[in-house]
Amino acid sequence: MENVASRRAPSDACEYAVASRAMAGQRRSGDAALVCAGGDGLLVAVVDGLGHGDEAAVAAGVAIRTLREQAGQPIESLFQRCHETLQATRGAAIALAMLDASRATVTWSGVGNVEGILVRSSQHGERDKLYLTNRGGVVGYRLPLVHASVFQIAAGDQLIFATDGIDECFTSGDIPHGPPDRVARAILDRHGKATDDALVLVLRWRGPGGGAAIRRREQ
Repeated sequence: MENVASRRAPSDACEYAVASRAMAGQRRSGDAALVCAGGDGLLVAVVDGLGHGDEAAVAAGVAIRTLREQAGQPIESLFQRCHETLQATRGAAIALAMLDASRATVTWSGVGNVEGILVRSSQHGERDKLYLTNRGGVVGYRLPLVHASVFQIAAGDQLIFATDGIDECFTSGDIPHGPPDRVARAILDRHGKATDDALVLVLRWRGPGGGAAIRRREQ
C-alpha cells in the first residue's frame, strides 16, 4: 500500500519528497524517513528495519524517534545512540546526512543496505554523481566504526536515499529529471521490488533564501 501525504518541510533551503510502499500482504512498512532541523542545518535520515512487517516497523520507529530527539548531535554520535536504543529490537540499516546551509556542505554516512547518491546539478544535462560508501553491519546488533564524509553542495543538487527494497541499479542509470515528488515516484515505480518494503527519499537543495515555504510530498 502506497502512502500519500503533504507536509511542510523544516527549511526553505530545500524541497523533498518520500515515496514508499509496504511489501504486499503487510500492514506496516519497516522503512521510514526523517527530515528535521538539527544543529545548524538539516538532518536527513532513511531507516530500514531488518526484515519486514511489524517488528521491522517497530525498529524503524525507534530509530526515527531517537534521531529526532538527538538531531543536533554529530552523525557519529547519532549512530551510536541509535545502536544503543535499537538493541531491544531486530536492528536496522541507516543512512544519515547533515546539510549545513551556512557552509554549503553535506556530511553523510551509512551502515547497512541503504543506498545514497548526491546528484550534481548541471545546465547541460550531464550530472555527476557521488556515491555513499556504506559500512557493513546492523545498527543495534553490530555497529562498525562510522566515518562521515563531507562534500560541498550547490543549488539544484539532489540527495537521494533508498532502502534495499529499491534495486540498487537505479544509481547507475539516468536519474529522472523534475521535482522531488516526480523523481521519487519514478524511482519507486521503476525499481521497487515486490519482495520487500521500499522507500525513496529525494531532497533538492535550493540554498539559503531558496524561496517560499516548501511542502513535503510523501507518496
